[in-house]
Amino acid sequence: MPVIAIVRDGEQHPVWMIRLARTAHQIAADSLRPQAPLGDHIYQLWLLASDGATPHPIGLLPQSERKLIAVTPENARLLAGEGELEVTLEPAGGSPAPGPSGPILFRASLEGSG
Repeated sequence: MPVIAIVRDGEQHPVWMIRLARTAHQIAADSLRPQAPLGDHIYQLWLLASDGATPHPIGLLPQSERKLIAVTPENARLLAGEGELEVTLEPAGGSPAPGPSGPILFRASLEGSG
């Protein structure tokens, strides 16, 4: 599974490494630096594709270790291209809206953007 992005904090420390298994339609999110969210919130990963459309929800990120996340074939295709990942702080279970409801805390450029 090739690395497609390294999500970093404001001080540029790596927090999550995102790998893509495009044909399997899944990503692996590896926690590199455990981040405990506040209260009963979680971190949610979003894709902002280069087409400028609304953010695509990808999944809920692990606080530690690795989590495999199934993605749609369309999101797998987009993740292999250009764009940006954002991580927001959301209520337990994820954003209640179609897009992010919480603040953007972390960002990463997709490797295809470089």
